[in-house]
Amino acid sequence: MSELKTKVTKTKGGGFLIENPYASKIKFTCANGDVLEVPELSIRLILTRLYCSYTRDICGLRRSAVTWLNDLFEEKHTYKFWQKQFKENGCFEALKIREPKF
Repeated sequence: MSELKTKVTKTKGGGFLIENPYASKIKFTCANGDVLEVPELSIRLILTRLYCSYTRDICGLRRSAVTWLNDLFEEKHTYKFWQKQFKENGCFEALKIREPKF
């Protein structure tokens, strides 16, 4: 039997992180050289929430995405910062997320 098991850990922000050992992961290299591996499904969900509305935060989706990103990267930034970072680093093309055309 396999020794790989799903782990549930509590984060610094008070939430819970469920780690699935079978999930495909995306690697992020931080400015200080640290490498974070995040499940692809989580990133897709967070980016969808981050870009759900350009005029207002619908049901706190954008806020929850920012909280998750701040907790993951141990930073404290706004949604505009995170949107800019993902846009500048080409995540739109990689994850096929499109900005609305005005």
